[in-house]
Amino acid sequence: MIAPDPAVGTGAKAPEEAYRALRETFGFDAFREGQEDVVAAVLTGRDVLCVMPTGAGKSLCYQLPALLLDGVTIVVSPLISLMQDQVSSLTRRGVKAAAINSQVPLQEQDRIMEDAIRGDLRLLYIAPERFRNERFRRRILSVKIALFAVDEAHCISQWGHDFRPDYRKLGPVLDALERPPVLALTATAPPEVQEDVVVQLTLREPVRLLQGLVRSNLEFHVQRVKSRDAKDRRILELLEDDRATIIYAATRKSVERVYDLLKSRGRPVLRYHAGLDDEERIENQRAFLEDGAPLMVATNAFGMGVDRPDIRQVIHYDVPRTVEAYVQETGRAGRDGDPARITLLFNPADLHVQRFFLESANPTRQVITEVFRVLRSMGERHLELTADDIAARMSIETSSKGVGAALAILDRAAIVRRGRRGENLAHVTVLEPPGDLFAIQPLPPGLSRLLASLVERLGVERPSPFDVPAFAHERGVTVETVRRGLTKLDQLGRIEYVPAFRGRATELRQDGVAEDVLDAVDFDLLEEKRRREEMKLEEMVGYAHTHGCRVRYLLHCFGIEDAPRCGHCDRCAGRRHAPAGDALASRHAQKTLGTVLRAVNAFDKRYGFRKLAGHLAGSRAEGIATGPLSRGATYGALSHLGVKGAEEWLRTAHEAGLLRLVPHRLGRSRRMVHLVALAPKGLRVLKGEPVSEADL
Repeated sequence: MIAPDPAVGTGAKAPEEAYRALRETFGFDAFREGQEDVVAAVLTGRDVLCVMPTGAGKSLCYQLPALLLDGVTIVVSPLISLMQDQVSSLTRRGVKAAAINSQVPLQEQDRIMEDAIRGDLRLLYIAPERFRNERFRRRILSVKIALFAVDEAHCISQWGHDFRPDYRKLGPVLDALERPPVLALTATAPPEVQEDVVVQLTLREPVRLLQGLVRSNLEFHVQRVKSRDAKDRRILELLEDDRATIIYAATRKSVERVYDLLKSRGRPVLRYHAGLDDEERIENQRAFLEDGAPLMVATNAFGMGVDRPDIRQVIHYDVPRTVEAYVQETGRAGRDGDPARITLLFNPADLHVQRFFLESANPTRQVITEVFRVLRSMGERHLELTADDIAARMSIETSSKGVGAALAILDRAAIVRRGRRGENLAHVTVLEPPGDLFAIQPLPPGLSRLLASLVERLGVERPSPFDVPAFAHERGVTVETVRRGLTKLDQLGRIEYVPAFRGRATELRQDGVAEDVLDAVDFDLLEEKRRREEMKLEEMVGYAHTHGCRVRYLLHCFGIEDAPRCGHCDRCAGRRHAPAGDALASRHAQKTLGTVLRAVNAFDKRYGFRKLAGHLAGSRAEGIATGPLSRGATYGALSHLGVKGAEEWLRTAHEAGLLRLVPHRLGRSRRMVHLVALAPKGLRVLKGEPVSEADL
């Protein structure tokens, strides 16, 4: 592991010109917590890994240095709307910035690149996919790059919650650019993701700056509910006033359910998910972020780039799949620094949705092999098959999402190549007019002009590929207008029109025996990825069940040990009213605690809270009174407390950080459960080190 630089990272000072730019360009009198450390490190030319909470001001950490460094700052960002917002904001402040993405016309892209090559730009925003473009790769070599900033850097890690393969190609890009200084920024990176970012970007002795991951003005609550109807009732209770609120749901169906519920109650609510058309999504996002609309119900598609300061509530209707996603989504509340409430409505029965997503995203070896068999059985190299088409031909039941994930794995192993939708072309043949000219139906002017253009471009009786979007762009009309015209000409018998395949075509790149070809797939790595994702989901389950401070639990998941209690989550607030006898500091409590820790430490095999409590209470129940749990000096040592009291002590030790929960997969069912193990702090206590009220 690469250690943090001891010289920079705690209290480093930025130069005076940085303070001047902070005041004069950005209008701030002081840096926010952590920003100055990052700016100071960047200005010394160091590689930096910065983990800051959502809304803590990460963008300033590269925007301000860009004004002072000699050259252009390249900002890799995954979201077009976020690029555009930042470019607009910088331009209003007099900073020369631009973005190149799929929505920028080619002529404008050329002008922006000329500005960058001349050094007339301070910042250039690009998506990671832009580096696929060979012309762009050639031209950017002529740009003097002062800093290469990678925003949302967790996307580079396949252990992260939002993995994007094009991020993983940035390491070779940096080599081609002769390794400019790199600033990697993210709000959600547990230790293994931090390490992956460092390795994949080959950061050179990076300064690591981890800043407050969870903002102190957020109040975390978990409310257990037994049904969807109970969730709906609780939603209505939480929305008694008109505070700005985001309600996150795991599926489009859940979004529509909550949206319809609130509409039926006369609430002015918006919705956002991938099933809506672009126009509605864009308008709903604009209304929520710019017009102050109070309610948004959304899937996690409503995510990066959400920068509204006065959001007072984030409610999760369904449990998220990872703690990282949860922290990022909750961080969209309270960006103005005022208190904001975070609520998770937890029903264990809802976990099947996330487990379905997990299974689909991590296909087994059997599924991947079967997908390859289906592709090869078609007898062609270029295949226009949807995931549903492939699933229907498989001998094992698999969802279309699972097929899509298997195709992505085969693509990364160079066994297939998956095309982009924009590569699929229609095919058009202009037909000879019939001999009897009087039999030809007169065409409306628009169709007549379209047919004349087709004859001029394609000739007659020559089947030809036809790029509908490019043709529409040339004529200054919409793609749908051209498609309707082609369809009408086909119906009138004037052309033969085969529309472009709407899915992603697949090209087989490897022949041979399946077992040999599939050697290119790292199935061990895929199994490790699946195991990690199962553990991440179990971390969320643990968060819902924890009896300790919610914030401390979240920070523990990010590798931050011994964090103090937040003091205002539902667990901390409830504990303020707990009786004094619950403290671990009394001599009686110390004796009981020692018994609990010795019991956990004594077993080679791990057990859950209930089984260990039965052992401590001397239970005669089946499964405890016989076998290992009926033996040892601690069997029955807490019989005076009963099973329930002994379990409470186990949970008290857990929330104090003396015990930890270890995910474990049960036999054939493969269901994940949590088993109890001794934590490092608990081991220290067993060795005689004292535990005080401060450890709670």
